[in-house]
Amino acid sequence: MIRRISAFILAGGVGKRLSLMTAHRAKPAVPFAGKYRIIDFTLTNCVRSGIGEVFVLAQYISRSLERHLGIGKPWDLDRATGGLHILHPHLGFRAADWYKGTADAIYQNMSILESLDSEHVLILSGDHVYNMDYSDFLDFHVKSGMPLTVAVTDVPRSMTRHFGIATVNSEGRILRFDEKPEKAKSALASMGIYIFNRRFLMSTLERLKKSHDDLDFGKHIIPDLVGRGRVAAFRYGGFWLDIGTLKSYYHASLSLLTKRPRLEFSGKRHGVMTAPDDYPPMRLMAGSSIEKAMICSGSVISGTVRSSVLSPGVIVEKGALVEDSVILHDCVIGKGAKVVRAILDKAVRIGSDAVVGIGDARTPSDLQPEYLDFGVTLVGKGTRIPTGIKVGTNCLVAGRVRRKDIPDGVSSISGDKSV
Repeated sequence: MIRRISAFILAGGVGKRLSLMTAHRAKPAVPFAGKYRIIDFTLTNCVRSGIGEVFVLAQYISRSLERHLGIGKPWDLDRATGGLHILHPHLGFRAADWYKGTADAIYQNMSILESLDSEHVLILSGDHVYNMDYSDFLDFHVKSGMPLTVAVTDVPRSMTRHFGIATVNSEGRILRFDEKPEKAKSALASMGIYIFNRRFLMSTLERLKKSHDDLDFGKHIIPDLVGRGRVAAFRYGGFWLDIGTLKSYYHASLSLLTKRPRLEFSGKRHGVMTAPDDYPPMRLMAGSSIEKAMICSGSVISGTVRSSVLSPGVIVEKGALVEDSVILHDCVIGKGAKVVRAILDKAVRIGSDAVVGIGDARTPSDLQPEYLDFGVTLVGKGTRIPTGIKVGTNCLVAGRVRRKDIPDGVSSISGDKSV
């Protein structure tokens, strides 16, 4: 165990760019790769790196996340010393408020920082998917002699405006840091992963909180410390993904089905720890057909599944087709129904002979064109699609759709529907 470091996982963001996926849950609790939640990857990294003291800073719709985490048993964090702790916005006797920024979330837990025996503090995001040994990161940090080290990774130039971008010299020191620049000086993106010397972090938070009520690492802390020449950069060369949008979520999910996926999460070395489920084994019925798919326990397949990820408990009835789709827990695809290029949240029911995902993929969603414009249909948790109904691509459908809700009595939905 690395006794010199404690980890804080930021898990309180709204995640609005995931649309309906975060309408009922925190972003780190969004299911991914069938049986996992996004936060499982960060927690597994901590445990595999020997970090036995982890604090999860929760806020937005945290019940689902808290149920999943429990007391930390799946990650061997249910221990008397150290272990897993869930922290909510709190300022003690002075006041209580929502976390107003990533660094403000740490500031509001200053009493925890003060009580730690650790020399170093590892700040992590709960909505990233990657495998990383933080012990290598810590070794680099100690050798650098800097009070703060930021993990960075190369991203495509076209994506730099979505990240904090670092300019690094040959000695590994960050010379410049720009938060989501329109024109970037480099393609080294901050991964939202930082190691601070604990006491230096405390003094920095106290100093900058006086002038920034919404204190944030990317906007305030890192630029200030870069200007003082106090920040080192740790280059990470492995797979890393910030699942920030529906598009990135969808493509990341289907990328798991390639012959050599960049993300490895099988075997003792790369296996991801998660809360166990009580589903029975998967069943393939006579006449079923499966091609390039990831199908979890409890699923019953009587139809055809191609290039799709199915979470536990999914039922695909006889004659039904699921293709290029991500289907979450306990969905039912009725007889003869077709689901193509879609994301179905939990417990969705697709009626017999219904079709989800047809039409012109170039026409964006009416309600959320900025999130849903890449030819995928999103169906919200618990939605019911009636028998024979056709739902167009780039549609956003939620609630219990009834025939009388369909305009002019036709048999299709070509725009968004929320009922």
